Formats: sequence, C-alpha cells, structure tokens
Amino acid sequence: MAKHKNYTTSVSLSNVARNKLIALANMEEITQKELLNKLIDKEIDQLNSKDKGIYAYILKAIEIKDEFRNPKCQFKLERK
Repeated sequence: MAKHKNYTTSVSLSNVARNKLIALANMEEITQKELLNKLIDKEIDQLNSKDKGIYAYILKAIEIKDEFRNPKCQFKLERK
C-alpha cells in the first residue's frame, strides 16, 4: 500500500487545555504542533511492549482507513 502524504488536521481542546498548551509551547520556544508531537512521542515511548503492539495495530488500521478516504484510491463502479 502506498504511503499517503502527511497532512494537518484540527483537534478540539478545552480552553484550559489550550491555554496550557500555549504556555508550555512558549516556555519551550516551539510551536504548539511541535509540542503535541513531542508529547505524543513521549507517551508512545513509555508504553510497555504489549501496549506498543496494540498501539501499532490501531495505528495501522487508521492508516488503512485514511487510504480509503484518499480520493486517488477511490474508483467508480460503472453499470454495463
């Protein structure tokens, strides 16, 4: 299966979580996006081996689902 391009999506946060994200990002002098990526990677690294396997399985399922959403992968069924 061909890899799809990395794209940006939006995430809904409470005002409190948003403000914390902004404050932490400013402290570390990085963007909010970079901080979220850093925090996610840190959480993944802390998973035990069983949970990392489950995580990898779920991530692969999401990637497959995204491939089907990609318009380049869709095809039209034609009546004859």
